[in-house]
Amino acid sequence: MSKKIDNIIKNYLSNNERFSDIVNYYLFDGKDIVKASDLKELDTTEVNTSGEIFEKTRDLYKEINIKEDDKNTYILVGIENQTKMDYEMVARVMLYDSLSLRKEFKKRINNDKIKPVITIVIYYGNKKWNYPKCIHDYYKDIDDKILKFIPNHHINLIEPYQMNDNDIEKFKSDFKIVCDFMRNSFTLEGIEKIRKKNYRDINKETIGLINYITESRLVYLEEEDKIDMCKGLDEFAEKYKNEGKTEGALENEQKNIKTMHKNGFEPEMIAKALSLDINYVKEVLAK
Repeated sequence: MSKKIDNIIKNYLSNNERFSDIVNYYLFDGKDIVKASDLKELDTTEVNTSGEIFEKTRDLYKEINIKEDDKNTYILVGIENQTKMDYEMVARVMLYDSLSLRKEFKKRINNDKIKPVITIVIYYGNKKWNYPKCIHDYYKDIDDKILKFIPNHHINLIEPYQMNDNDIEKFKSDFKIVCDFMRNSFTLEGIEKIRKKNYRDINKETIGLINYITESRLVYLEEEDKIDMCKGLDEFAEKYKNEGKTEGALENEQKNIKTMHKNGFEPEMIAKALSLDINYVKEVLAK
């Protein structure tokens, strides 16, 4: 992931309201168990001092005090952001978690309890994650008699593009809006779903993240700090219609069709936006 988008996502999710929302979504099925006030910032740098010295840096890392059933449970949670699939992700997370535990052991005094470490991976790609999700996935050809002796470390994966409406509704912070746009911004049906929800007062930070992740102009940014709702789809389609009418050239019309498709618009959406026959649009895209 580029440093720019990496920093945008990290800064966005460093907010305790959003971080706790993600923890509640994944660990407690959306129940409001962890509060923003229950979080404590931790150093994201993990250093191995045994033998070879090397340093690894997490994206986000916080201590959480889970207050439930008159009991306080302390856990350590890291969030790793991925815009692309990484074949080594399971091994990376295993390394982060091992280094975090080693740090806990070194800090331990007398009979101090060791805090458990949990890492959540958020994948922002629009294709389903098809790389290993656990250690055993690396060893497809290994006999089960051997495999059972290999600890099966796995990643806790969130894929917004693969969520259904029920999943998205479990979020309480504005990260819910980000997930909703990611899931629904590539089909006409999805766009209409977002329109009907009539999101208002979306802050600039959320708008910027949506636009960077979806590489779209679906969100219309006004002069003020907040927006009323998205007008980007109408403007985007109107731009292509006007260009086609002005030049009146078949070549330009076909270029518009292909450009819209490249930007994630389905053939049905393009046909409707440009007032063209759906079969003609599909024929142009097949060339």
